Amino acid sequence: MAVCEIWDVKGRLDHPIDYAENPEKTANPRYTDADLQAMGDVMKYATNGDKTEKQFFVTGVNCDPDTARDEMMIAKRQWNDESKIVCYHGFQSFKAGEVTPEQAHEVGVKLAEKMWGDRFQVVVATHLNTECLHNHFVVNSVSYVDGKHYHDNKKNLRLLRQRSDELCREYSLSVIEHPSGRKKPYALYQAEKNGLPTRDTVARQAVDEAISKSFTLKDFDRQLSKMGYSINFDSSRKYWTIIGKGWKRPKRLYQLGDDYTNERITERIRENSYAVKFSRFAEQAKPVKVIRVKGTLKDAKKIGGLRGLYLHYCYKLGILPKGKKQNYARLHYLLKDDLMKMDAITKETRLLCHNHIDTAEQLLSYKSSLESEMQELTEQRKGLYSQSRKAVGTEKEAVKARLSEITGRMKTIRKEVRLCEGIEARSETLKEKLAVIRADEKEKQGKELVKHEHRRRSGRANREDELGGI
Repeated sequence: MAVCEIWDVKGRLDHPIDYAENPEKTANPRYTDADLQAMGDVMKYATNGDKTEKQFFVTGVNCDPDTARDEMMIAKRQWNDESKIVCYHGFQSFKAGEVTPEQAHEVGVKLAEKMWGDRFQVVVATHLNTECLHNHFVVNSVSYVDGKHYHDNKKNLRLLRQRSDELCREYSLSVIEHPSGRKKPYALYQAEKNGLPTRDTVARQAVDEAISKSFTLKDFDRQLSKMGYSINFDSSRKYWTIIGKGWKRPKRLYQLGDDYTNERITERIRENSYAVKFSRFAEQAKPVKVIRVKGTLKDAKKIGGLRGLYLHYCYKLGILPKGKKQNYARLHYLLKDDLMKMDAITKETRLLCHNHIDTAEQLLSYKSSLESEMQELTEQRKGLYSQSRKAVGTEKEAVKARLSEITGRMKTIRKEVRLCEGIEARSETLKEKLAVIRADEKEKQGKELVKHEHRRRSGRANREDELGGI
């Protein structure tokens, strides 16, 4: 069962190529050093000089994997390409245990040749680091033949899946007979792959919790409303839909999975009516250890500014404290929008705390220092490149080591500059969101107090009536 997707990539061309060719993912751990050498010799003969020190499953179509980035950039310059899309990143994943690494890579190379081989440069890499073997494709966005662009549209996606299925049948591999035809957004795919909460996973969590506390569809609707969701049971609609507060459009529940169809939800709620639930006797409370410390917290310095803002937002989002199990379904709807940005927000928080940045001026100053350092390193690297061409022996090795060190530092600086830019763009939005959240929480607390007071007075009035009637 091979699954295929492809997305456009904007930014630096070397990032997807480096990811696809990562030795930790393409190295085959099943072979001994002797086997690797023998198989490497065969690959060298068969592929005209591919890597031989280890058994890597990396192949270039119309390019050499070692120089793929440079060759792709040459094609772009040759045709004066200035598009924001630098390349396309696709993958082809196989059913666990169904193919060997050799078969998976062979199918991937054939697919790349059939799909793009006549006009585009492609790097094909087979990753062996997961249970499901999968191929990665890095496709140059511009053709080296005629300078025309590849278009990632529905027609080409259908063609990619069709050709993948044809090859799978040729190799007697299983095929998805009725594909959905819908492409999952790349950000959603990456988030699910990295275990980050997404809109779909949070919606599933909310539906599951609502079902566990419901005995009727009215209960189900009421429980979802408490978590900020509205559900449409309209009989004129074939599919039930759910919409969260802040969503622009509703989502059909069946798209969340097999357990979320109309029939299955009804069945799960009905099962609660027949279930007998037992609760444990209350266990004896464990004694609380009290630790006394000297001093007072009155004079403790409160963290404010950007650091305080980000730390408070991380707490609201559930990133802090670490190890705390968070119920994302009950988060405020404004916080749910940032669940897929948790990684970026965490990195921005670390930058602020590590460098003790509290004000916009301090942030701007730190960013300027990074940019100045980047200019200095760029000039140093130019001089070292010139020196490297003239140096020989140990001097050349020392120059290369220094170049590698400078390149690594420049990579770190680029990341930190992007984080600074992200903080500049995000900080005001976080302030506004927290203000709305505080206002909503205050309003909710006020309603709860009124509700409890009404119940208290109603209960007292009933007792008075009862006493008066005696």
